[in-house]
Amino acid sequence: MITLIGESLAKKGLVFTFYGGSVKCENCRFKRTCLNLEKGRKYMITEVKKVTHKCPLHKDGTVRTIEVEPATIRTVIESKKAYKGSTVIFRNPTCDHECENWDICHPEGLYNDDKCRIEEIGPALSCKCGNNLTEVILSH
Repeated sequence: MITLIGESLAKKGLVFTFYGGSVKCENCRFKRTCLNLEKGRKYMITEVKKVTHKCPLHKDGTVRTIEVEPATIRTVIESKKAYKGSTVIFRNPTCDHECENWDICHPEGLYNDDKCRIEEIGPALSCKCGNNLTEVILSH
């Protein structure tokens, strides 16, 4: 996918979350290119192009054309479903309190019912709620 990002952020390999545009973007002629990503999703820059445009919202006043792809996301799934290469429907683990694993169990960029592929399997995760969880890297 082609989109635009602030000049200072345009680095191959950068992972970012797209939060949408500003009210000031409504009348911009680049709005369709700049705001074409899905809100709340993580993306990785795969290529930085030479084309730049002026943008008053970025601190350096310039945006650069980039290519992005959906980023992989580190999270957990039920251990019995953790098979590299398989497809799973992501669901946040059911728990009733926050703990040191909250961020990995409730990752930014994934929503319940997202269809994902397991790219990597990590270690088992200790869960205070008794859930049997394994760390994984997912793509969607």
